[in-house]
Amino acid sequence: MALGGGCEILLHCAAIQAHAETYMGLVEVGVGVVPGWGGCKEMLTRWVQNPKRPGGPMPPVSKVFELIGTAQVSTSAEEARENLFLRPTDGVTMNRDRLLADAKARALAMLEAGYAPPEQAELTLPGPAGRVALEMAVEGMRGSGVATPHDEVVAKQLARVLTGGDDADLTVPMPATEISRLEREAFMTLVKTPGTLARIEHMLETGKPLRN
Repeated sequence: MALGGGCEILLHCAAIQAHAETYMGLVEVGVGVVPGWGGCKEMLTRWVQNPKRPGGPMPPVSKVFELIGTAQVSTSAEEARENLFLRPTDGVTMNRDRLLADAKARALAMLEAGYAPPEQAELTLPGPAGRVALEMAVEGMRGSGVATPHDEVVAKQLARVLTGGDDADLTVPMPATEISRLEREAFMTLVKTPGTLARIEHMLETGKPLRN
C-alpha cells in the first residue's frame, strides 16, 4: 500500500519497481486536507505532460481534481499506471519475493547509465476562471447530496491549488514549485478548520473517515 503521504514520496522517486497488487492513491481529503508534500504538483505535471490527454488547460486539471477529490485508489500496478501514479517507465514485479532484488537492479542500472535528475517543470494553468468551473461542479454535487458541507470546503481549496492560485495566467508558464507552495498554504488553512480537526480526531479514534 502507498496511500496519502506514502504515495507522495513515491511520486517524487526517479523510478519505481511496484508489486503487481500495489494499492496507491492520494487519500488526504478523507481527513480534511489536501496533499501537502508535492502530490498535487506531481500529478498535475504528469497529466499536463501526458501526450494522450485532450487539448487545452482544463482536462488535466479536471482529471487530477477527480483523482484527488474523490480519493481514488488504484488496486493494481496497471491501474496505477493508467492513473499516472506510476509512469510508463516504472517496473512491475509479479513475485513479491523478487521485489527488492528487482528494485536494487533497477537502481544500479540507472547509476551505470549516468542518471541525472530532471529539470523542474513549468505548467500553464487556467487560474481563477478554471477554479470557478470546478467550484460550480462541487456546489452541484453538494446540492445533489453527493458531497458533504466539509467536502465542499476541502474541494474548493484543492481547486485553488490545481488551477494555479489567484495570480495564474494562461499566457505565463508557472514553475511547479509554486504549486508546492499553494499546496502547503491550502494544507495549513484546512488543518485549522473545525471540520478538518473533527475528521482527523475521528480517524484517530475509529480508523474510519468522518462524513461531515
